[in-house]
Amino acid sequence: MKRTLISIVCFVLAATGSLAVPASDHGEEKMDVFMMSEKDESCIQVEAGKPFAIGFHSSPGTGYSWEFAAEPDKTLLEFRGERIEEPENGMPGGRVTVFWTFQPLAAGETEIALKYARPWEKEAPAAKKHVFKVQIR
Repeated sequence: MKRTLISIVCFVLAATGSLAVPASDHGEEKMDVFMMSEKDESCIQVEAGKPFAIGFHSSPGTGYSWEFAAEPDKTLLEFRGERIEEPENGMPGGRVTVFWTFQPLAAGETEIALKYARPWEKEAPAAKKHVFKVQIR
């Protein structure tokens, strides 16, 4: 039941254009880029075999960074790497945009769970959390 509800919500968001899915040129492959929403979760739909990226903002000067809160299902998604876009104003320690690239391996549903934390503060709660709910067709 929960999976069906998630599927319906993701479908409605995608159908109404609530998801920003611009095609972008990251490296040599053109791929869809899904930016993190202001909410605690985002629903995205992707095609098996077609790489995609998720994007989010980070402020490295604060010591915080985004990291996996839990690894996605490795039978469905393969993490391919990270690319960082430096701020246009060139301010050291300023806000950057981070892109993580994934390869969808098979049809199914999984999550990319992230947390915004300081890596050395192991016991401290995350400052922010976000989940990308991924439907692979």
